[in-house]
Amino acid sequence: MSSYNGLDVVAAAAIAALNSEIVIHPMDTIITRMQSKDYQSIYKYSNGSLRRTLFTGLYQGFGPTLFAGIPSSAAFFATYEASKTTFERAQTAGYLHGVPKSIFHATSSAVAELVACAFLNPAEVLKQNAQISQQSAQQASGPPVSIKIMKQFFQQPSALWSGYWVLVAGQLPSICLTFCLYESFKETWYEGRTPANEMISQQIKASVLCAGLAGGCSSWFFVPIDVVKTRMRLAVGDDMQLSRNSMNKAAHKVSGTKSSIASKPRLLSIQVVRDVFLKEGIPGFFRGSGLTCLAATLGSAMYIGCYEGIKLALEA
Repeated sequence: MSSYNGLDVVAAAAIAALNSEIVIHPMDTIITRMQSKDYQSIYKYSNGSLRRTLFTGLYQGFGPTLFAGIPSSAAFFATYEASKTTFERAQTAGYLHGVPKSIFHATSSAVAELVACAFLNPAEVLKQNAQISQQSAQQASGPPVSIKIMKQFFQQPSALWSGYWVLVAGQLPSICLTFCLYESFKETWYEGRTPANEMISQQIKASVLCAGLAGGCSSWFFVPIDVVKTRMRLAVGDDMQLSRNSMNKAAHKVSGTKSSIASKPRLLSIQVVRDVFLKEGIPGFFRGSGLTCLAATLGSAMYIGCYEGIKLALEA
């Protein structure tokens, strides 16, 4: 893409994020529950069959996802397109000769993801804790789960960035691989032809198919990191809930409880890796991998395909 219109990119990214999340969020909720440490005890019977609770409240955490997901998407594509356009113009001007385009795509997507993760991580923490939240019948008539979770984390805002570097570690290789594959698949698709000369419907078709294939191929390799990331986020929510319950019970006895709990060291990724390996072995790191790949294929196809389609329509 040699041109870059910031407003078109932001608008297309926001709409694409909304549309894809509406479809993918229920699958993401199931994946989160499958990857949680309490999956066997809460969502499965002793005979191995699944409980209904695995499939209830599939849109829990949808509010935080939209609240930060839309600006995160806009920040990602604005940074990605600007960076890629800068590289292309530099090469056209006689610089960076001999540098493969895949390097441009990988670097642009990496920079974009670092920016986007700063917006995305708080939403992911809130969303995943809401997705596994259990309510009694009496609690169900109260405020939505997402509101309760947000109030809980607002007492300690820094916890919203728990797992940021794990998110970055997981997202950067995945995003770089996805966009390298996506751009490569598109070049192969249009080999000998110019995309601009194709009908918009054909360009959208190419984007959808190439994005879906790229997302599905890259997602499987990073399921273990996704499992560790999910466990870390859910552990923060569990610790905060236990801390709040303890403070409510002992507030009249210990005035310094809150500060001592707040200073409790966070769960390290290496501790999570060790715990998963000891309790579940290697299969534990690939829990939900099939559904993860399916969700990544559909999500990438919808997200990138919708983004490219809307951007093309706005530029027409």
